[in-house]
Amino acid sequence: MTMKRQTRESRRSIVRNAWKAAVGLSIGVLSTVAVAADPIRIGLVTTSTGPGSYLGGAEEQTIKLMAETINKQGGVLGRRIELVHYDDGTNADRARTLMQRLVTEDRVSLVIGSSTTPSTLSMADVATRGKVPLISMAGAKVLTEPLRPWLFVIPENDVMALGVMFDHLARHKLTNVALLSSTSGFGRAAREVALELSSKRGDVKVVADETYAAGDTDMSAQLTRIRGNAQVQAVINLDFGNQPAIVTRNHAALGIKAPLYLSHSTAAPKYPELAGPASEGARLAVPSLMVVEQLPDSAPEKAKALEFRNLYQASYKELPHGFHGYGYDALLVAVDAIKRAGSVDRQALRDAIEKTAGLAGVTGEYNYSPTNHGGYVPQSKLRMAEIRNGKFVLID
Repeated sequence: MTMKRQTRESRRSIVRNAWKAAVGLSIGVLSTVAVAADPIRIGLVTTSTGPGSYLGGAEEQTIKLMAETINKQGGVLGRRIELVHYDDGTNADRARTLMQRLVTEDRVSLVIGSSTTPSTLSMADVATRGKVPLISMAGAKVLTEPLRPWLFVIPENDVMALGVMFDHLARHKLTNVALLSSTSGFGRAAREVALELSSKRGDVKVVADETYAAGDTDMSAQLTRIRGNAQVQAVINLDFGNQPAIVTRNHAALGIKAPLYLSHSTAAPKYPELAGPASEGARLAVPSLMVVEQLPDSAPEKAKALEFRNLYQASYKELPHGFHGYGYDALLVAVDAIKRAGSVDRQALRDAIEKTAGLAGVTGEYNYSPTNHGGYVPQSKLRMAEIRNGKFVLID
């Protein structure tokens, strides 16, 4: 056996053992004889291309790795997991079409997806009509309010993320803020939450409110107006994809002294890469996985996050970030529900997901209920970080 093959086999062994410990599978390692039963078909829609590719690419890679690992351990209920994967290309209409295909043609038992709020919203109605459980890797408040009986959310929602940000602003007496948000589905939803949160709290006041269209390539005009407002003590950009990097470069080029705060959806290594030196000092709420080594040992999520980081790094020779964690947790919730339901019946799986309690993931502990499809609300594992030398560094 060559050294290259030995290294590859060693990595695979690490991944198999780590996933087995994380999920708590009691099934023995699969022998050379393949699992005889029909596979469990799980639909997967990710935003792997287009402006949201840094979200969906990470989630796709993680879920495929974990499904392969589970299958090598014997599968679930003695059956292999078969992923039926499609890329929505950051296009909500395409996401809806793909969801319809998964429900009616591919006959999957449940669906994981998508990576962005607009795509997930377009899929949610199809899930309801087709009575198919949908586990979302997008987390905006509009996905769970109003509650949709067949939709369950993995990430922190924008209420939680902005709450962490507003707490930080208030602690540091940056109480007059400017909003600069995209008119995309995510941006509109986050803006509404920010305005509502500001009104309810009273300790952080919105003194400027600017927007830009999805696809705009220069936000200097909006930022110039913000710069001219002497009340502004901090600028909050609410968006995802490539545009926050443009906002960051415009903010720096205009010499705006008010610090720049970004949405939690920007918490990926791609952001400082795209924004370059202009990202220095930018602040945002990030999942624990982004700063796991900086967490105190007393942090309840540290052990789980370290475990996943190590197994992912062993396989891909790169560190995972928060969106990898959302993919990990989405499949974790699905596998846990299948095991408890003892079935792949769609209704049984929906009911099992809704009864999920105390399930520890790398993002948080998941506790769904008939009135809460937002996972681990109100316990958020988001923490404030600042970009320093291109890295995410924990701040108070």
